[in-house]
Amino acid sequence: MTIEDIRAEIDALDREIIGLIAQRQAIAGRMAHEKYLAGLPVRDQKRREALLKQVFDTAVEQNINPVMVRQIFEILMDMSEERQHECIGEGNLP
Repeated sequence: MTIEDIRAEIDALDREIIGLIAQRQAIAGRMAHEKYLAGLPVRDQKRREALLKQVFDTAVEQNINPVMVRQIFEILMDMSEERQHECIGEGNLP
């Protein structure tokens, strides 16, 4: 296998990751609607903390850097919250 072959594999995975992020954002839009109907705030701190613990622990199990995985998921959750604010007409308010 050549470097170019390996890079092609990485490129394909990157496209899949971006596609999954787009799916996550679409789901965040649906979540915004449900939270709005239920009168709930966009940020659910308890859920956020539980998810961050879960991804940290999963990263440890997978033998990858759990701190960096946690940072990635913090960004993903920030993106989701921003999307939810947009969907309910609040722009990107915290």
